[in-house]
Amino acid sequence: MKFSSPNNGLFITGRELGKGGEGTVYELTSHSDLVLKLYNDPLSKEKIEKLTLMVSVASPEILAYAAWPSALAINDSGAVCGFVMRKLTGYVPLHNVFGPMDRKKMFPDKGYNFLVHVARNLAIAFHKLHEAGIVAGDVNEGNILISRTGMSAFIDCDSFQVKKDEKYFFCEVGVPRYTPPELLRRKTFDKVIRTSNTDNFSLAVLIFQMLFLGRHPFAGRNKTRTDIDEETAIRQHQFAYSLENARKKLEPPKDSLPITSLPDNLVALFHRAFEQDDRPTAAEWVVSLNELLSEMTVCDFSQLHSYPNKLAECPWCAFRKTRGIMYFLDDTYFQANTALNDIEQFINGFKPERIAVKKINLPQKPLSEITPAKPDINVIRYNRLRKSVSLLLGVAGLAIAFVSPALVVIPLLTAIYTYWYSPWIKYIHKEQNVLSENLNSLEKRKVALIQAYEQPTELEVYSRRQDALMKLIGEFRNLPGELAKRKGLLEESLYNEQLEDYLRQFDIKKESIPSIGKAKKEALYNSGIYTAAHLTKLSTVKVPGIGPALAQVLMNWRRQMSGGFVYIPEDYRINIGMQQVYKDVEHIKLLLKANIRKEYQSLNFLKTSIDNRIVSLEVQIIDINEKIYQAKADLVAFQKVAA
Repeated sequence: MKFSSPNNGLFITGRELGKGGEGTVYELTSHSDLVLKLYNDPLSKEKIEKLTLMVSVASPEILAYAAWPSALAINDSGAVCGFVMRKLTGYVPLHNVFGPMDRKKMFPDKGYNFLVHVARNLAIAFHKLHEAGIVAGDVNEGNILISRTGMSAFIDCDSFQVKKDEKYFFCEVGVPRYTPPELLRRKTFDKVIRTSNTDNFSLAVLIFQMLFLGRHPFAGRNKTRTDIDEETAIRQHQFAYSLENARKKLEPPKDSLPITSLPDNLVALFHRAFEQDDRPTAAEWVVSLNELLSEMTVCDFSQLHSYPNKLAECPWCAFRKTRGIMYFLDDTYFQANTALNDIEQFINGFKPERIAVKKINLPQKPLSEITPAKPDINVIRYNRLRKSVSLLLGVAGLAIAFVSPALVVIPLLTAIYTYWYSPWIKYIHKEQNVLSENLNSLEKRKVALIQAYEQPTELEVYSRRQDALMKLIGEFRNLPGELAKRKGLLEESLYNEQLEDYLRQFDIKKESIPSIGKAKKEALYNSGIYTAAHLTKLSTVKVPGIGPALAQVLMNWRRQMSGGFVYIPEDYRINIGMQQVYKDVEHIKLLLKANIRKEYQSLNFLKTSIDNRIVSLEVQIIDINEKIYQAKADLVAFQKVAA
């Protein structure tokens, strides 16, 4: 599809990147660093005015921290139908840093200090938006992405709140668990003016989740008999980790990092954010998180175990020792295996040799140095006869010319015929043709032999076999990677098994899920989806009334429920599983060794054959070259005799 832009030329779409309830995002083949969001339905005048304003206020600071509209897309009818934004290559959703398995898969070498680093960068991103007079409004862990280096970027920016003069373009959507109490009490986002202070609540929740490994500040152990969900807790300022609320109804979840592990200034900021209306600004968070980064230390046991230096011991090691919980997954709990220690040592013995065909240098000889073969005696005799008879006839013709000029024609024609067309000359030409054809045949044979020498047909076979050997060697060299992959799959399988068991406690019918009423819950039940654990079936099961947007809501809820999950590795099952993994990889290793030896042996046999063939061809080329020189000398000598 093609779309125009007032100032940016033509946009040509490529493959589809993602689809939501509001629109579809495409790659641009015309602009590799941009993507285009195409709306499903025609845009209202108000929406077009908002997008036009957003494009006009785009600045380097905003574009650095957000997939912000940078140009409008106009269809063939001249209507605004979408916008172009920066392509976020290598970014993943923010929630990928919350859980230990996602962290290990996406950021395998990152520890707790990386979470602090991401939190600081997120605060900077909010600060830049607020400086530009922009309020995000709809903030959640799904519409913020992070790069491999921890840089933050907002997406779905067309829902943000912007203002032109006194006119507001509202953000009329939101996720309750990231919404401040004053907005939750309104029960609607229609025509609600958001502020940087309302954003600051959402920012504080996200920072809390990062520092507390996905835990929500308003989810904890209920001390009362009254049900208190997250929305209720937010409305009532029931901060579960509070050190100041003597009458709080929630306690921190079991096995959670104590808030006292953090520096006092950060603890104070969390209390202000969740228990007061005048919340810390993004800039205040940046300062405090920078201080925390400067006060981090690394555990001697694992490089992933960084923690505030105010603590006397590593909290992550303590969780592992006392509760068996691993918040940062490394390989320290896997049994060591030395079966792959000889990888390079084995490979070094199988290096296929390159076959280099040298250009053959043939000796140059002057024909004067070659003794030609003596011409056939008949050729000499016939040539003499031809010349003698022709000469006599010519003399006779001249004599006759004195007697009768009219009769001179007959002897002259006979002389010419004898010289050029007599059987004698035909015999001479026949013999000369034999010598010429022999020379031509030898030269053609030489060309064929040189081509066979310089481009042996077996080289192609050798190259294919060499590639096959190198592929086997590559697979053998990658055995540690294969082991790591299988180890990861085992670990992920056991992790997900525990996670699924945990999620089965959240009954779809009994839980409060945004936008999912009684009828939709019944439809989910009828489709075999009873708990949060069963929601993965939505990728293969079509549930009446549950489209892509609601499916995303349900998956977000599932992820939120998993925030309280802690992973306790089962050492026995891991060790049993790893024994099988080591056994399987050792079997692969033995097969590869056998195939490498076999392929290498075949390659050497083929090389020997090619080498012998090249030597044989060289001898033949030198021999035929000698024959060509002789044939040339013979022909030249014959031509002299027959001239």
